[in-house]
Amino acid sequence: MLWLIAVPLIARYADWPREVSSENPDPWAPPCWYLLSYNKNVTASSTKGNNPPSNAVDENSRTWWQASSSKQGEWICIDLQGSHTVHAVQINFADDKLSAPVPGDFDKSGRYIEERSLRTRWILEGSTDGTSWVILKDKSDAETDLPHDFIVFNEELNIRFIKLTIVEVPYDQNPCISGLRVFGIGNGQAPAASSFNVKRISDLDMIVTINEDDATGHTILWGTSPDKLYHSCITYGNEQKIGALIKNKSYYVRVDSFNENGITEGSAIKLI
Repeated sequence: MLWLIAVPLIARYADWPREVSSENPDPWAPPCWYLLSYNKNVTASSTKGNNPPSNAVDENSRTWWQASSSKQGEWICIDLQGSHTVHAVQINFADDKLSAPVPGDFDKSGRYIEERSLRTRWILEGSTDGTSWVILKDKSDAETDLPHDFIVFNEELNIRFIKLTIVEVPYDQNPCISGLRVFGIGNGQAPAASSFNVKRISDLDMIVTINEDDATGHTILWGTSPDKLYHSCITYGNEQKIGALIKNKSYYVRVDSFNENGITEGSAIKLI
């Protein structure tokens, strides 16, 4: 069995892990694991500037946590606020005003090509109580530079805390984490179906307003008929402007709600 993440050909939940167990997987099948880390409590060894630990779990690649030093041992820790069945963790490093030394010469086009081997090294630990820790993955001696790593656990883990300790990053920078994403299955119920309103505000644009509910987020789907909702986007807010319509064409819009326990499909309504 193969697990992939960030599959561009899959429109819905494209950056969640997807199971690929055959040559022709169903691209519209729901994911088996759900995002457990969104907006959970986060602590860290230190913070530099306006880059708090919470930035690592806001599902925004334009923000990140940054440690205050480049010393080995800076760490960030997520509290999932209850034990969950964890199947995978994705680690996304970021760069913040990268200062890279240039020990060699520039080529004729003014570029410098780094020929040294750079490494990204870390240790990932898990805990049920925040006191006793077990190593989930040890890359403290890795010879690779993987700024976006994806770790799948062979056995499902029932844990509450996930801690990442950074050992080394290229150019000895202050480590930055834009996403410490945990995937698995929660211990509760999937959310109720969402209610929403949609309004076409121009030939090309619409605004979808979702009523307050207990979902973690929503997936907005639209297409030319209720069974052809081939376009989608995820939102964690209650109002989303979408500028991807075609003039003089009618659409159907549906809003699905999701949390760490599952996905609940909504009902499609016609947008004229």
